[in-house]
Amino acid sequence: MAQDSQNIESIFDFFYLDNPKIKSFYAQLNGLGALNTLKNTSQIGDTRKMEATVGVPAVTGGKMANDHTVNTTSEQLYDGLPTMPREMINRLDELGFIQRELAPENLGGLVLVKGYLNIVDIEVMKAVIDPALHFALGSMPNTTSAHKNKREEFKSSTKPIVDFMKNIPFALSCNMFVPSESGDLTQVWMSLSREDMPSFVHDINFKHGEKLAGMWYVLGILDAIPNSMDVSDVVLPNIGEMEQFKKAMSEMMKMFGRDDESYGMTPVAIFRVLKAKQ
Repeated sequence: MAQDSQNIESIFDFFYLDNPKIKSFYAQLNGLGALNTLKNTSQIGDTRKMEATVGVPAVTGGKMANDHTVNTTSEQLYDGLPTMPREMINRLDELGFIQRELAPENLGGLVLVKGYLNIVDIEVMKAVIDPALHFALGSMPNTTSAHKNKREEFKSSTKPIVDFMKNIPFALSCNMFVPSESGDLTQVWMSLSREDMPSFVHDINFKHGEKLAGMWYVLGILDAIPNSMDVSDVVLPNIGEMEQFKKAMSEMMKMFGRDDESYGMTPVAIFRVLKAKQ
């Protein structure tokens, strides 16, 4: 294989890929489009010596030799899609599009950060929430009237949030914790699409629980900053009752998403770097 002669220092193990964005970025970088198929053509020449007897006196004898070359062409077709993510990342980095700092001035730009991932599959939680509540109620004392009142209070207090969770289609909720040089952790919230996960989604929490082992890289668009850092001077006009209701609903949904003091990113690629032993 031709790759055997290359000096490959690392391989990217992609955990998440937003393929439509990757194809769009790749096409804009090369001006041609996204890769579909790669074709490698090689030609091998085989030269052989062809001999023939010539008509000379039998006393001396003799043969004439001619070189005869046969060319063989070989074609190999490759799936070009897996080569795009890394090529796109390297090219964007060369051109200076990728920043490496979570900061308000990078809002709306591409940022590459490294940290710890916590992923919660709320869709699975929806399926097990009733059995979990039943188990919680079963573990509570139920002998006195005070016990019964406490059970009823628990049921009535959890019902609204349970009904809310059951009726909203959630994606995967992902929190990333980026360590700084001082040791502090900066939180970044992301929503992951199931269709862009190469591996089985249900395996994540079964294998890891909430926190994935090891350090991961995330390349994404920084599209939200902590509320305390937002110095926007935009003043919204007074809104009517319906708009107030929609605003309240949005705030309720945000309870299951980004924390007020977290950054927010739209991930393009999540990966770890595999390196060969020295």
